[in-house]
Amino acid sequence: MKSKAKNQSFTPEVLTGTWESVNLNPTVIIYRNRNEYMLSIIHINETSKQASPATYEIQRDKDGYYFSYNSKRITVNYDARLDILTISTLGNYLRN
Repeated sequence: MKSKAKNQSFTPEVLTGTWESVNLNPTVIIYRNRNEYMLSIIHINETSKQASPATYEIQRDKDGYYFSYNSKRITVNYDARLDILTISTLGNYLRN
């Protein structure tokens, strides 16, 4: 029987690009840096309009893809059929 785990059905290279939140959360950019894939969350200061990125390495273990934030595991899922990125703490994102 084939596994239905969403995390196991994609590679990080399909995630590269800019993603816009459907819930008005910060924009996310995913890119390759040598042999690693990085995820940047772009926070915009409402007063100064300055962008402030926070960048994390996308990692993988037996449970799928994730990144660590403040010692917490933040899962990263992708639905290829709908082209939707889901970050566990931020919700769904559409490719920009």
